Amino acid sequence: MSEFENKIPVNSTVEISVDPNRTAAFISFTQPENGGSDMTMEKVRKALDENFISFGILEDDLKKAVEQKRYNENICAAKWQPPVNGINGVVQYYFNKDKHIAPVEDEHGVVDYKNLGLINNITAGTPIAEISFPTEGEPGIDITGMKVPQKVGTPARYNVGAGTQLVNGDTQIVAAINGNLVFKGGAFVVEEKIIINGDVDVSSGNIDFIGDVMIKGGVFEGFRVASKRSVTIMGLVTSAEIVADGDVMVKGGVINSKVVSKANVKVGFCENSDITANGSVESPSFVGGEIFASEKIIASGKGVMVGGKYTALNGVEASVIGSENYTKTLVTLGNNAVLSEEREQLEKENSQLDDQADQLGKILLTLAEFAKKGKLSPDREQMQTDARRNRLRLLNQLRANQKRIMEIDEALQLMQNLFVSVKRIIYPGVTLRINSSVLKVNSAENRVRATVQGGDIVFVPL
Repeated sequence: MSEFENKIPVNSTVEISVDPNRTAAFISFTQPENGGSDMTMEKVRKALDENFISFGILEDDLKKAVEQKRYNENICAAKWQPPVNGINGVVQYYFNKDKHIAPVEDEHGVVDYKNLGLINNITAGTPIAEISFPTEGEPGIDITGMKVPQKVGTPARYNVGAGTQLVNGDTQIVAAINGNLVFKGGAFVVEEKIIINGDVDVSSGNIDFIGDVMIKGGVFEGFRVASKRSVTIMGLVTSAEIVADGDVMVKGGVINSKVVSKANVKVGFCENSDITANGSVESPSFVGGEIFASEKIIASGKGVMVGGKYTALNGVEASVIGSENYTKTLVTLGNNAVLSEEREQLEKENSQLDDQADQLGKILLTLAEFAKKGKLSPDREQMQTDARRNRLRLLNQLRANQKRIMEIDEALQLMQNLFVSVKRIIYPGVTLRINSSVLKVNSAENRVRATVQGGDIVFVPL
């Protein structure tokens, strides 16, 4: 080769490589030789055009590379804009899907072994889940300017169970009714009624439910069933407590138990139990205990009421009241009768308050005599202060009680046409109180109705 050929100028050239997915392009410059021309941006742009690279060109980086004469380097010339994939819809549940029955521990670490968390009460409108919608995302652009499709988000998968509903533009699942929240069949469900297939005992714990309760067995000693609606029990209630805002029905009967209802109570039999109802109380057999009904007490069927205390505001119906053994049985009927009992209690309380106030008055007189002779000791001053304060409290209570007695006396002037219906027999040992009238039954009476005439309780034939 001649010396002349060795000195032929060689210009800088451009070499471009493109990623197969057209996500990036790289460029390199050859070094000029023998006085050949350096790389220019015009050459770079021409090379990019020839390779159809039109998007994401790193203009500033290329200018610097040209200016700095960065020959024989692999320089990124263009980058794509990747797509932004959509976000999948999500369901966020506020309640645990898995239910574990176990004793509940309070904030002090005390474990209640009668509270097993069987019931999950929920009220209408309470959020159960939050739902987010999927997003579309944004398409990308490759270095040739072509759109690159994104992955669109998929909707959240969920089911709307019975007793729930979608609200707020389908972004929330809420309880549609009051009830027990359970997860079953792939969805949260609100049950208006719970059914205990066995007994209420250590296996179930206490029941406290916002809806109706059905117990196919009984309720064992020491356990409690409470409902904001009705309670139905197929078996026995023994030494337990039943509380309901609605009706209570115990087909097997109650023994040594307490039942409270804001409606009606009906039991198979009642032994030595306390029942209070804002409606009526009905059973074929009442033995002992204390029964109160804002409406009626009805001894249906064989209709026996033996022993105990029975108070009804509107009526009492029975076949048999009392027993051949003269069992002490008190039947109280009417608002005025209830008021009369309250008046008697207030009179007894006033007598006690009077005695206590009198004793404190004597103490204050004695301390006053000591004070005349000289300054009282700190202990006696404290005694004097306490005595004054307690006596004032007692006198205030006396005045309040006396005011209530006057109110009762006015109310007792209003009589009601009430009666106790006895379909078979009422025995001696029974005391009847109708409004303010009282009668102690001294002889058996058959098929009669006890009512008030001329201020006295009399029996008239049915």
